[in-house]
Amino acid sequence: MKMPTYRLRKGFSLIELLIVITIIAVLAAASHLAIIGTIKRAKIEEGNKMAKDLVFAIEQFERKYEYLPYVSSNSNIVEYTTDNGDLLKVLMGQNDTINPNRTVFFETDIASSSNVNGLIFEGGGDTPSKLIDPFGNPYTILIDYTGERKIDLAGTKFSGHTDKDGTPLVIRSQSAIAGSQGPDQVFYGSSAENVNDDVKSW
Repeated sequence: MKMPTYRLRKGFSLIELLIVITIIAVLAAASHLAIIGTIKRAKIEEGNKMAKDLVFAIEQFERKYEYLPYVSSNSNIVEYTTDNGDLLKVLMGQNDTINPNRTVFFETDIASSSNVNGLIFEGGGDTPSKLIDPFGNPYTILIDYTGERKIDLAGTKFSGHTDKDGTPLVIRSQSAIAGSQGPDQVFYGSSAENVNDDVKSW
């Protein structure tokens, strides 16, 4: 009786290997993009929290002293940035002229070794020189000295944030707002492009 013979497969053909490699590459690329997107969104949320903490500190300052930091004689909306430490020193209780009780209204972590996401101090001491977002940008803060608690974003760095009809937003019931450029490293400008990636307190 003749025994049946079996054909042994020696392995994958070149085409089969190429198909498998292509599938693996597509899956790896898709998962990489998803991971990058998740990390970016987490950093934006971290920046948003810092912006809200800045605004909360300014509101607490106003509540305690019944005036805003750096009283403005112009009675308008004034822009500050955290690439210098002046406003930070006031909020952190290191300026007893404007914050006479030296009350600490704002505290946060020190920036990472790559100088992102936190405070940078002068000469390694305890005097803040900058506050940087998770993408390496300083925050911009607008303080309303008019007393109306209404900040019109038209003509500001935040003017790209608009209503549905394209009109720049008006932030009401707040004496201050804060935000930064976000991951695209481009400030808001006059167009609404990329504003969803912006770091903001509202």
